[in-house]
Amino acid sequence: MASESDAGNSHEQEIKACRHAEKNDSDENNLERIWGDLVKGVRGSWEEVVKMYEQNPRVSKVKFDNIIGNTALHLAVLSGRSHIVEKLVAVINERSEDPADILSTPNAQGHSPLHLAAYMGSIEMSKCIIGGHKHLLGIRNSRNFLTPIHVAAVSGNKEAFFWLCEMCDSTAQAQDYCRDMNGKTVLHSAIEFEHWDLAFQIIHRHKSLMDSVDNCGYSPLHVLAEKPTAFRSGIYLSFLDNIIYHCIHVEELMPETCKVKTKLGNLCDPKNYYQTCNNFFQVLLKLIKFLVSRPSKTRKLKGIKEKHIWSLQIMNKLVDHAKKHESAMNQTSSSRGSAYGYFRRGQDYWPMNWAFLSQLKNEFVLLTAEATPILLAAKNGVLEMVEKILEAFPMTILDTDSKENCIALIAVENQQFHVYEFLLGYNHIVERDFVFNVVDCKFNTALHLAAMPHENESWLMPTSLLQLQWKVKWYEYVKNSMPRGLSLHENDEGFCPDEIFTMTHGKLLDKSKKWLKSTGDSCSFVAALVATVAFASSATVPGGVNQDSGLPLFQHHLAFRLFAISSLLSLCSSFTSLLIFFTLLTSKYQFKDFSRNLPLSLFLGFTSLFVSMVSMLVCFCSGHYLMLDHTLKYVAIPIYGLTFFAVTYFSLQKVPSFFVLLKTVFHRVPGRIYPKDSF
Repeated sequence: MASESDAGNSHEQEIKACRHAEKNDSDENNLERIWGDLVKGVRGSWEEVVKMYEQNPRVSKVKFDNIIGNTALHLAVLSGRSHIVEKLVAVINERSEDPADILSTPNAQGHSPLHLAAYMGSIEMSKCIIGGHKHLLGIRNSRNFLTPIHVAAVSGNKEAFFWLCEMCDSTAQAQDYCRDMNGKTVLHSAIEFEHWDLAFQIIHRHKSLMDSVDNCGYSPLHVLAEKPTAFRSGIYLSFLDNIIYHCIHVEELMPETCKVKTKLGNLCDPKNYYQTCNNFFQVLLKLIKFLVSRPSKTRKLKGIKEKHIWSLQIMNKLVDHAKKHESAMNQTSSSRGSAYGYFRRGQDYWPMNWAFLSQLKNEFVLLTAEATPILLAAKNGVLEMVEKILEAFPMTILDTDSKENCIALIAVENQQFHVYEFLLGYNHIVERDFVFNVVDCKFNTALHLAAMPHENESWLMPTSLLQLQWKVKWYEYVKNSMPRGLSLHENDEGFCPDEIFTMTHGKLLDKSKKWLKSTGDSCSFVAALVATVAFASSATVPGGVNQDSGLPLFQHHLAFRLFAISSLLSLCSSFTSLLIFFTLLTSKYQFKDFSRNLPLSLFLGFTSLFVSMVSMLVCFCSGHYLMLDHTLKYVAIPIYGLTFFAVTYFSLQKVPSFFVLLKTVFHRVPGRIYPKDSF
């Protein structure tokens, strides 16, 4: 009996397993059918997708793939179909057992439909999705643990961001949603992604976020200091672009809650005279800029200037707020360090995420926690921030990083010559010897650091000659700014600055020698050819001479005078160029020669060679013109003009490089030269 009952039970279990397998197969088939219908609906009519949601609640959880993991609601939000989103959400709220769970369904990156609506900047879709489920505001994605509020800030959707903040139950809740797992706030993100208008409005409406720091001790001012191109000192503009840049008018950012609609006043009122004239000239200036300059170029430069003006506003707001914080600290505490302790805070303002920090190297954490904004600004060459912080906090001049580098050492190490030059001329530096004569943890002085090659020098100069000239001039400039005794100071490895410079720039010296020799060989060959032709042409008289008087037949003709002057100029300049390039080829090529002598010789050689070639062309055209009859002259003149046009065009292409070389010769420390100015 027992065996029969066991056999029966096993038979029943087999039947149940078969039925369960059949059910699973049918469910899989249904899911495949639903997935196929959804794909057709998304590609065709979205109304069919809405009907599928109404007929089968399970459709709302079906994902289109395992890679992106979007549901139909995700796709509707991304496609911007707000009316479809409204219908789908209404069906989910009406027919689903747990609508909040469906509305918070994440895709593969952890983004819920509300995250995507915030990314799209749609208040309408966000309002529809939230409904009565305000807890959706606090859901964080799995990629970087951002809430929908933070996603709106990262994507720069200002209106959506502030609307989502208003949907929070309290200010404390909103500020909690404005942080990610690393402690970065929406103000950090807005500055990092250069959403300047949003950052300014956040500063105005949420002032407490200006005090925020992330888990590494970075404040919003730290983030701004890492944006050198957001300031005028961090970009290069050509001469023409610089003129257009200064002619462009940019409105400063204003708090949106303080906007006042201006009414049209009486133009006869004396108070409105100035404003009326100003408006007239602004319109006239805009018209001139539109007619003269390229609109696309002007729009690009306007965007650059807007970034500069607005980032400067944000910097001033952050530093002024820090100054007020300092005054409040001074009223409650008399301890030294409150003058710049505001920039050193970290753990006291936000709990450290030790799980996150454990993944980082201790050296990196120590460095970022101790780097103050003025040190980062000096490192990245943000002169505007260095000036502003020193004006507000004079004691920040004594800040040092984890390597015991002060601001002067950091400026020299990163070759920010304009920052170092400003510090030398700054008259309000306390303990000046500590700033300029200090050594780092390896006993390197500023001169040691100037002698060392920088990690990234690709932006400095386009040719090896100019690179070496920049380095030699930079080294001499730092050397002349320091006491003589420090030039013989040895670091912990026993090297003085001159020895380090010689060792680290030997390859660049050899490369510069090779470049100079090849350039001298090529140019001297061309100069010799021009000199030969110029000598032959100077001994030839077009049209011959009068047999009785021995005077040229065309001596009173304008073309003959041009021929005589241009042939003489071509002969003299070609011989001068040839002599200069011979001097270059026989030079000793010492480091000190690259500071001025060799670049000056190269500049004079190029100039004389160019003058000789142009003079030779004028000489040929004027002499050839005298040999033609009246019929052929009208044919030759357009050819002459076309030739001079080609020469002028290609010469103008090298005018910037010509001025670059001229600038490097006569300036003590040349500025940044970018690759587009190469020879």
